[in-house]
Amino acid sequence: MANANGELSFYDISDKADPTLVQHLFLLTGHNTLESLKLLAGDISLLAGDAQGNVTQWFPVKDAEGRRVLRRIRGFSDFSQPVTAIAPEHTRKGFLAVDKSGRIGLFHTTAESTLLVERVSDSAILKAAIAPRANAMLLQDAQHLYFYTINNEHPEVSMKALWGKVWYESYPKPDYIWQSSSASNDFEPKLSLIPLSFGTVKAAFYAMLFAIPLAVMGAIFTAQFMSPSMRKVVKPSIEIMEALPTVILGFLAGLWLAPFMEANLPGIFSIMIIMPLGLLLFAYLWQELPDRVRHSVPDGWEAALLIPVVIGLGYFCFVLSPVLEDSFFAGDMPGWLRNELGVNYDQRNSLVVGLAMGFAVIPTIFSIAEDAIFAVPKHLVQGSLALGATPWQTLVRVVLLTASPGIFSAIMIGMGRAVGETMIVLMATGNTPIMDFSVFEGMRTLSANIAVEMPESEVDSTHYRVLFLAAVVLFTFTFIFNTVAEVVRQRLRQRYSNL
Repeated sequence: MANANGELSFYDISDKADPTLVQHLFLLTGHNTLESLKLLAGDISLLAGDAQGNVTQWFPVKDAEGRRVLRRIRGFSDFSQPVTAIAPEHTRKGFLAVDKSGRIGLFHTTAESTLLVERVSDSAILKAAIAPRANAMLLQDAQHLYFYTINNEHPEVSMKALWGKVWYESYPKPDYIWQSSSASNDFEPKLSLIPLSFGTVKAAFYAMLFAIPLAVMGAIFTAQFMSPSMRKVVKPSIEIMEALPTVILGFLAGLWLAPFMEANLPGIFSIMIIMPLGLLLFAYLWQELPDRVRHSVPDGWEAALLIPVVIGLGYFCFVLSPVLEDSFFAGDMPGWLRNELGVNYDQRNSLVVGLAMGFAVIPTIFSIAEDAIFAVPKHLVQGSLALGATPWQTLVRVVLLTASPGIFSAIMIGMGRAVGETMIVLMATGNTPIMDFSVFEGMRTLSANIAVEMPESEVDSTHYRVLFLAAVVLFTFTFIFNTVAEVVRQRLRQRYSNL
């Protein structure tokens, strides 16, 4: 209930026999009067028009005590005369408002946008109505009736709605939300592209975090230290990995890798410690062996000795995993993360995506980087060695600098592929559009969102058009990465061309 002074009483009528007063507040400030009051579509938000030409939106928000109290969310100050009538749209979060000077305005609350303000009469408009499909309006002043058609197909879209924080109905604070559909007719479209863009960058980041060290270090060893006969086997084997369909990798990641990692989470993290330490220990012990044993392995074939070591250390970590989980995490590491650290664990998370998508990106980075390193002129390498530099000094100070344009291009091309990857992130991420950089949470990327929602979207609807905009944003991402890669490559090439 409200009076002309803007005093409003907010009651809880869940118990119809005994309504409870929840809040008593003033909708207006200063010397002002309340001219019109309407509920927005869905009956959650309240629209209040005053004598100063302002229209404000209010809806319930939980306070510090957990009570739902009315709060002013946003306002529209496009009139200079009293707002005489408000007509909310029937199925969307837009409304029509008219003032005493004969002007009408079309507004949308979620997009927080003023769509149209125009004078239609020389006298005050007393009543206004809008058609059920929001494609026409009927106005009345003291002498005439006015009928206008409205062409307002996509009012939900604005820069604020797409890229800014929006305070949606029933939410505790403004946020970036993507939720394009709902079973309720009172649904408020949430079309922020920020969670999808964030998820795209997040997925690419964790994939590259896994792929870059393995691919670049593998390329360095293959090009510089591996024997030619072994290189003829290793390089084609890694390059043929690129022929694996990403839908198969996504299928394996979602149905096998994700449950396996959840069941062996301590083993996964122990690999990150035990594997490098074990390889360093093996290298040290190898150096301590007698010369006749070490020289029995041809130069450039030492890497073959690491294959059983890597397999053995990996097997040891997974055998050790249940012991670590029982000893340190009460037999349930995902539950321990939730209960002790407050970190949510989603089975299809960034760790799964990083491994699966990194595996798909490694061949691209490896192949280009290895070609760049192998193409370094031999006279530079031989000259450096002849002057007394060690192979590692030659690698760091001559080979890598000369090959740096190609290595950087390889990384950026791999990044471009990771950004545009669809099937792996579609099947292995959980497709939850959240803003959380945690490695234990999933995400939704632009490409996966297009693949999921495009078949179900109504042609030429706002949702349909926003999906095409998401495709443009994805194209922009890849264009930026490729452009930066080319610019940096050219500068590196110019800088180190005189070596």
